[in-house]
Amino acid sequence: MRPGIVMLVGLPGAGKSTLAAALAGRVDDLRVLNKDDVRHALFHPCDYTAAERSISFSAMLDAARYHLGRGRVVVLDGLALQRPGEAEAVAEAAADSDAFVATIVCDVPLEVAVARADADAAASTHRAANRDGNAVRRLATEIREPVGDYLTVDMTRDVEVVADEVLGYLADAAQ
Repeated sequence: MRPGIVMLVGLPGAGKSTLAAALAGRVDDLRVLNKDDVRHALFHPCDYTAAERSISFSAMLDAARYHLGRGRVVVLDGLALQRPGEAEAVAEAAADSDAFVATIVCDVPLEVAVARADADAAASTHRAANRDGNAVRRLATEIREPVGDYLTVDMTRDVEVVADEVLGYLADAAQ
């Protein structure tokens, strides 16, 4: 597969990181850049400000450019929603390397995302300390349709089935 950027978007608890891990196991030399991991590396302890998010996204794009230059597919994981200008910034980074861009919307019913986020918060299993059902409900009011073409996947299905569907979409996008 030629180099590309795969943007995984969806509510917290929608299964973006689960899908990213499944794709990493199927695509040689694929790199996953997780926003929460990047933010934690740059700002721990995090304040979860808009500035931290913006700087983390910029760092992810810089890392994506590096990997694209080495012929890799890069997954941008942990993007709950596309902020203004992000899709364009990703497209510009991809164009610099003649890479493809594919946006995957990870979709689950709101109450599934809330339950998953609350379970992670109760068990302290997620890196983002501000991630819980209330955050999911708040973000759900801000979700907008992504810019450009995208594939919506139902993340209540088996992740291996979803990964197969996404790989087909990526093969088309990479042509």
